[in-house]
Amino acid sequence: MTGEIFCFEYDSPVGRLRLTQKGGSLAALSLAGKENPNAFLYKGELTYEEEGKRLAAMGAKIRETELIARTHKELREYFAGERRTFTIPLAPEGTAFQKQVWQALLAIPYGETRSYGQIAAMIGRPRAARAVGMGNHKNPISILIPCHRVVGADGSLTGYGGGLDIKEYLLRLEGIL
Repeated sequence: MTGEIFCFEYDSPVGRLRLTQKGGSLAALSLAGKENPNAFLYKGELTYEEEGKRLAAMGAKIRETELIARTHKELREYFAGERRTFTIPLAPEGTAFQKQVWQALLAIPYGETRSYGQIAAMIGRPRAARAVGMGNHKNPISILIPCHRVVGADGSLTGYGGGLDIKEYLLRLEGIL
């Protein structure tokens, strides 16, 4: 993926969000105060602050672009209970397997959940539930790619990069809990 990198931050009901655009698409949505295992363009787990420093070192411009502003507007509508789907062009960077997992996440309707095993079956890898869990964990565009809608086989709330409190908030917002 080529193109200039822009990022801008906003406050939200789940904390500070950093939206990162690369080229004409959203490349990342990061939550403040959380490790960012989904940090794009490089490997390793970084905190929100470390990711910001890394983006600056890469020449990212701190600017609210039209795409970032539109994403923020759609997120505000989502948090207000007025939006169920997003229209933002997404360009998550990851392995081919991770991208399969993220495509499957996009197919989970608002207000519904799926288990890791169900996602594995959706991508034609029924025995890959654990690998799906890792792919889910590496999702670089939280909320828009709804990894919060994935639960344990018994319906329990399992790991979430933003923290289980945020996962629970998002699931309550969508009327799941």
